[in-house]
Amino acid sequence: MHQFGAMGIIQRQGIKHSIVNFTGLAIGTLCTLFLYAQKDVVEAYGLVQYLLSIAMIGFPIFSLASPSVGFRFFPKFQDKSRGHNGLLPLLLGMSLVGWAVCAVVAWLNWDWISGALAHDSVLLDQHLWIAFPLTLLYTLALLLNQYSANFKLIVVPSILFDLSLKVVLPALLFAMLMHWIDLRLVLWLLLGHFCLVILSIMLYQRRMGELSLRFDWSFLKPSLRSEIGKYAGFSVLTGLALLLATKADTLMVGTLTTMKSTGIYAIALNIAAALEIPTKSMYGASVSFVAKYLADENWTELRSLYQKVSINLLTAGLLIFGCIWVSADDLYTLMPNSSEVSQGKYVLLFLSVAKLVDMAAGLNNQLVYYSKYYRYSLVSLGVLAVANIGFNVWLIPKLGLTGAAVATLLSLTCYNLFNLYLVWKKFQMQPFTRNNLVVALLAVLAIGAVWFLPSTGYSFLNIVVRAGLFSLLFAVLVLRFRISEDINGLVTRVFNPGRPG
Repeated sequence: MHQFGAMGIIQRQGIKHSIVNFTGLAIGTLCTLFLYAQKDVVEAYGLVQYLLSIAMIGFPIFSLASPSVGFRFFPKFQDKSRGHNGLLPLLLGMSLVGWAVCAVVAWLNWDWISGALAHDSVLLDQHLWIAFPLTLLYTLALLLNQYSANFKLIVVPSILFDLSLKVVLPALLFAMLMHWIDLRLVLWLLLGHFCLVILSIMLYQRRMGELSLRFDWSFLKPSLRSEIGKYAGFSVLTGLALLLATKADTLMVGTLTTMKSTGIYAIALNIAAALEIPTKSMYGASVSFVAKYLADENWTELRSLYQKVSINLLTAGLLIFGCIWVSADDLYTLMPNSSEVSQGKYVLLFLSVAKLVDMAAGLNNQLVYYSKYYRYSLVSLGVLAVANIGFNVWLIPKLGLTGAAVATLLSLTCYNLFNLYLVWKKFQMQPFTRNNLVVALLAVLAIGAVWFLPSTGYSFLNIVVRAGLFSLLFAVLVLRFRISEDINGLVTRVFNPGRPG
């Protein structure tokens, strides 16, 4: 496939996926401003985020890395007429086995686990058991969501998995705030939500002609089983290490502080999550091309894709970051209980910078992970996972919530530097061009231009004015300096449909 065709598909899917995620962002922003910061909600919100972080961090073990296996081996299994040779039931079976083993181990050691995690939290001690069904349902739902990307189906599954949770969770917490339901029922209804997500994604895959639950053991030759087993074992370790290195912050905050502090941290994380929207969209649309180009050894198109994704993600990330940071004080002022939740302001800063670092590195992690050199990342990930936990244990008592964000920034930076070096060493590729530096300088210039604007006296109006002026100035500079040909071409096609981009 020609590179233009690949980028065309990535752009279309990425734009649709971004629309879905920005809708979720709008909902999440409103909830963060007016619901999650409520005194009667913030602790319950922290509990839910803590339980979800257990599901997220444990996902590589619970699933036995089945989504990674699905991406890596899909080209070998791909045959629509034969139901892709039973790939989906194989992945579902792996997840069920992985979760069952973990559940048995946790049950046998429950007193120790609950004592270690919930020793200072009565609320967590009462509800920690919900992690058993929640992790199973979360694992199956996320597997089905990620499996859909093999067919370039990322929009509808994202609505069903990501966007729906952003609607259901605040609705449940609002009902609790109004005393219509209690926290226990909130958690039960959350489990019911994930059951509906699993069913809905499977029905969508069936409608698109891509759902087959017929297992084909004959296709799994001994050599293929061995290859899958080795890759899955490695992916479990690397996936777990990566999540511990980058996503353990919420879990560590909840373990080392209180559920209320976890809620405050999660509010900052919610705002910073806006930067993940273009990342999720671009990665979801690009991963199948990365796997294909690596399999075909098509280095020319892979290098071009690598650099284009980097500059496009960095530009999008800087736009979102600038809007957030010039509005941060006013965002916190709008929140109820603002004097307490504003402790998360510098958490927001460091988490946002960490996400920018990851965006600038582009597809380097995917290039390593889906190549024959995937084993090289294991040692570095293991060291980084231990380092991140160590940073959290060290920095949270010293810096409070900000320490967890700094630990995440340090871990992500080191991890990406290692993978950048590895990609250069093995493929003679790097994602950066002169424009990466230029766009960073343009963002600093645009932020500086609006930073000292006088206050209007109204927080909401300040946000509109500051974020609006920053967006306009930054967009004009990006287009004027032609930072990304893809962005300029997209704007040209939108405003001048008859003119080539």
